[in-house]
Amino acid sequence: MSYKPLKGSNDFDEVIKNHSQKINSEHFRVFILINNKEFKLGMILPKKNIKLAVHRNYLKRTIRNLSIEAFSESKVSLILISNKRILDFKKDKLRREIKTLFLRLIKKFNEENNYIFD
Repeated sequence: MSYKPLKGSNDFDEVIKNHSQKINSEHFRVFILINNKEFKLGMILPKKNIKLAVHRNYLKRTIRNLSIEAFSESKVSLILISNKRILDFKKDKLRREIKTLFLRLIKKFNEENNYIFD
């Protein structure tokens, strides 16, 4: 199973305003909303925070792959936002940070008995 991208500002606004969970890490912030439909993914990686297109594209691929791995069977809308300028772009470190962020999010849902997987 794959995902559907969030499209348009209305989808993004809905998730950000009505989020079920929000979690932060050093460079990223994730908003997640239970939608009872399918897994949807949105990313906001501004040029202001990640200068090189190569780095932004790497992060998009990494986020897409890790989120599908973690949430493909769930019915949620997820938005990942780069909230801080990434000065020291280390691929392994950032991949680990994103993976840890997703695992913390799943753990937080499970602690609240709000299971997001079928």
